[in-house]
Order: sequence, then C-alpha cells, then structure tokens
Amino acid sequence: MTQLQRAGRHILKRFDKDMRKLQKRVLKMGAMVLEQMERLQEALGQEDDEQARQVIEGDRPIDLQEVKVDKFIIRLLARRSPVGGDLRYIVAASRIVTELERLGDETAQMASALFQERQAVAGCGGTPAHAEVRALLARLMPLFESALEAFEHYDYREALSLARDEGSPRAELDRRLADLMECTFESRQPVAQAANFVLVLRALERSVRHVRNIAEHVVYLITGEDIRHR
Repeated sequence: MTQLQRAGRHILKRFDKDMRKLQKRVLKMGAMVLEQMERLQEALGQEDDEQARQVIEGDRPIDLQEVKVDKFIIRLLARRSPVGGDLRYIVAASRIVTELERLGDETAQMASALFQERQAVAGCGGTPAHAEVRALLARLMPLFESALEAFEHYDYREALSLARDEGSPRAELDRRLADLMECTFESRQPVAQAANFVLVLRALERSVRHVRNIAEHVVYLITGEDIRHR
C-alpha cells in the first residue's frame, strides 16, 4: 500500500462508522448505475425493447438514491462538524454522487434514443448503431468500474491515470467517439437518423467525462489537490 493510500484510509479514522456508511452508499449508487449500463448493453445485443424500458425506468431509483445520500451528508455535516481530511472526504463523496446521477441520466437518454424514438438511428462505416454503441459501452464500463474501485481503495495511481493519462483506455475511447462523430457528419445518411446517432454519441462523450470527473474527485480525496480544469 502506498503512502497516499495509507493517508486515504486514515481519513476514515475519526468518524469511522459514519464515513464507512457514506462510502457504502456511494458505492451502492455506483453499482446501480453500472447495472443500468449492463442492462442497456444487453438490450442492444438482443434488440430487447423490454430491457431498454427497464433501463429508462431504472433512472428513477438512482435519483432517489442520490437524494438519500445527500440527506445523509447533510445530517453528517450537522452532527459532526467535520474538518480537514474528514470534510474533504465528504466533499469528494458528494461530488461523486452528482457525477453518478448524471451518468444514470445519460444511460437512460441513450436507451430512449436507441429504442423509443420513431426515427431509426444511423450507424457509421457500415456498422449498425446498436452494435457500435454496444462496443463503446464495453469500453466505458471497465473505466467506470476502475473509477469506483479507485474510490473504494484510495488508489491514487489508478485515479490519476483515468483523469490525465493521454495513453489511457479513456483517452482511446475519447478518440473513437471523435472519429465516429466526424464520420456521422460526413455521411450521406438521412438527417433524422444521423441526428439521433449524434445525440447518443454526445451522451457517451458526457459519460466518459463523468467517469474522468469521478477520478479527479478521488485524486482530491486522497491528496487534497483539485486537478479539475487543468
């Protein structure tokens, strides 16, 4: 275990019970969002409208979990008046919860565009849209899992890699999304179909950004250094 990881674990010492409750609630919300993504990937592979409907409906429980965590944080701040590392942990957890709620929104929006819109969704380069999005989700989900694990285990190196490393899988996914966006704009497909695909790609771009933001919040949690917008 690195010195930074030991420092991260020390954050939980003062209010151990409450902090671990907070950690568990954040991780539970992360697991709910990951399950939503997995269900969307399955729906895309099986062309399953029912699975897609469950993805859309699954956004509501995620929103409710955000409210529960927010209320817990408010009570924690009122009761404990935390300072230093304890306060930093709570701030980071609150920021991560916001990113998780937005990830859930993006996943539900993708399901809606891919399955409920009247217009078909165009693909690019001969690959159907559903297959392309499924492949992109297969790249995104391990990155998201890594960000959650970095939060759980105070893994500074993993968090920093997800946040900044230009050679990382996250950066490769960014480039793939940019290539698909350019391909879609240059294609001669019907405007409505292309527009729907662009909406899905934009949602995926924002999802990657939310994962990167979670990693940045983990870096802040461990080091106290805010690396956002750098």
